Amino acid sequence: MRLPELYKTTAFRLALRYLLVYALLLGTALALFALVTNLLVSAKIRDDLKQSLSTIEREFDREGIAGAQLAVKRLLEAEEGGDRFVLLIDAEERIVGGNLLRWPAESGIALDGKLENVWIEANHLPVSVDDDEVYWPVIATALSDGSRLLLSHSVEQVETLNELVELLVEVLGAAILLSVVMSIAIGRAILRRIDVVSDTTAEIMAGDLSRRIEVSSRNDEFDTLACRLNAMLDKIQALVGSMRDVTDNVAHDLRSPLTRLRNHLEITLLEPREVDEYREVIGKAVEDAEALINTFNSLLKIAQVESGNHREEWSHFDLGALVKDLVNIYRPLAEESRRCLYTRGIARYPVFGNRDLLAQALSNLLDNALKYTAADGEVLLALEGFENWIELRVVDNGPGIPASEHERVFERFTRLEGSRNLPGNGLGLSLVKATCQLHKASIELRDADPGLAVIIRFPRPVSKK
Repeated sequence: MRLPELYKTTAFRLALRYLLVYALLLGTALALFALVTNLLVSAKIRDDLKQSLSTIEREFDREGIAGAQLAVKRLLEAEEGGDRFVLLIDAEERIVGGNLLRWPAESGIALDGKLENVWIEANHLPVSVDDDEVYWPVIATALSDGSRLLLSHSVEQVETLNELVELLVEVLGAAILLSVVMSIAIGRAILRRIDVVSDTTAEIMAGDLSRRIEVSSRNDEFDTLACRLNAMLDKIQALVGSMRDVTDNVAHDLRSPLTRLRNHLEITLLEPREVDEYREVIGKAVEDAEALINTFNSLLKIAQVESGNHREEWSHFDLGALVKDLVNIYRPLAEESRRCLYTRGIARYPVFGNRDLLAQALSNLLDNALKYTAADGEVLLALEGFENWIELRVVDNGPGIPASEHERVFERFTRLEGSRNLPGNGLGLSLVKATCQLHKASIELRDADPGLAVIIRFPRPVSKK
């Protein structure tokens, strides 16, 4: 990505915004630090000069010029850093104490005991300095015998602090520059990952539904997002494929009954017929139309279940009671066709879901079990409770389903070779699977040797304390 494009991105703008806030806060903190430290050091120097002046004046009042000399001597001996400078001149303009070499005559110092900043030439100082003259705080006063006293203090501490602040400012500038470079680098790295997603989605939008977002080995948040998007794309591809299959199957499976219906009607119209013949043809047409309507209703029902449109009708109910009701309905039908429907472990098992949908799904399973079980055969409907799930089994001793076809029979309009001559539209098990998925239940087909076992595991509802 080119830099002009990078500047327009949200990633770079956010990085720049946080960088400006960081620089502003750090710069403000640095300015406050410099101001406060300068004020503290200057206040300490001022207080020190005033206190020293007061001490020397007190000794002068007690013992005269000799006492002032002694006070100056003690003051300089106690000085450790060599930053304090004193000059005591008697009434005859002789230097009688201190370490300054001469009085800064050209500075115009007022002898009023007030602090002021004056220029002191380097040749007036007992130490060497970098500049020809320095601008230091000075306090001076005239003693009662005509003597003069001057005290000054080096501002090397303040200058050192200022140098430190300048260094910190340089470091801050370097940090800001480095942050800008890092922001650009991070922004480019993020945008490269986003470009991968953008390019992949563009290819998918162009029609290549098999494309997936590349997942790196870093296992970071982008990889997590890529995995979720890939899972979503898998689901979309499966849904599109399912929709395509449904469309093809609808066109294939409904063409025959529609063609048969049209042919019957056309043949009937070729020549006059008796009323009974018309009634017979119209009756067959009604049956074919009813089969078509049932097929479309089943497709609509499956679509509604897969979209979760029935969640507002969910409630807590007893699965065991539902099974008992279905057994009471299907047992007489089984006996009429010389089949035995028996139960095992039917007890109270509370579940949370849509009772009508589950009743329809179990009815489809019982219909299939009774339809494919031969006369004098048996169908078992069993319930068993486990710690985390409730298991429902529908087992028959019919011809069963080959293991290779266990997954395919859940697809819409799938009918195996042995069942094509039996009534049905191949949508019953599709509705069963959609209902199980809606209720977070698993469904599994097993060989009952002989026959087929359908096993559904419902999660137990979380109990409310």
